[in-house]
Amino acid sequence: MDLGLTGARALVTGGNRGIGLAVGRALAAEGARVALLARDGDRLAAAAATVDGAVTVQADTTDDASVRAAVDSAAATLGGLDVVVNAAAPRAEAPPAPGLAGLDDADFLSQVDTKALGYARVVRAAAPHLLDGGGRVVNISGMNARSTGNITGSVRNIAVVALSKNLADELGHQGVTVTCVHPGLTVTERNADDPAYLEKAAQNGLARLITAEDVAAVVAFLCSPLAAPANGAVVTLDGGRPGTVWA
Repeated sequence: MDLGLTGARALVTGGNRGIGLAVGRALAAEGARVALLARDGDRLAAAAATVDGAVTVQADTTDDASVRAAVDSAAATLGGLDVVVNAAAPRAEAPPAPGLAGLDDADFLSQVDTKALGYARVVRAAAPHLLDGGGRVVNISGMNARSTGNITGSVRNIAVVALSKNLADELGHQGVTVTCVHPGLTVTERNADDPAYLEKAAQNGLARLITAEDVAAVVAFLCSPLAAPANGAVVTLDGGRPGTVWA
């Protein structure tokens, strides 16, 4: 299937590793021109070398001025923007103790600032470019949005869902669609050699591991012109977590 992404101009945040990097590769494979954004310049350069034709822009998504400069630079280099994929977020580490006892105020604020508000900063900076001809925004959230046990992880991810729907309502009638995806336990370079993680990650409805490339394939579709009806949708990509019904 031709996704219609040949020549599309895409910005991927968190593009130096994990799902973000896999998305960059998937979009490039579909013929898109890709700009990868991350904080770590060295890691970013190494990642870009694995993505056909990719360019890089460096920014800290907790710094609005940095974000605006990076987004404008990406748009100038690519000649505009058609796609934004937000994947720049720190790992949601399990708290040292459950519930309120494990809630770290500084970590909570940092996680929300980086993931939820950081995503908003990127879209705000990119919107004038996207509105020039319509576009796609895909926000990477996570299954902590649908589970308890990690307050910070749940709040930062459900905030991304709320942000995505607000943006879908606001930008959709202007031709920009916004979707949100919930990866579950996903195999990336961070955990590919962790037997305990891999065993747990395979415990889904498919009884197999879900890789960053699996997630990226769905994200690439959501970035395509074919996915316009999905505006405002939240897509679960966890292989089918057993025991829960989502209406």
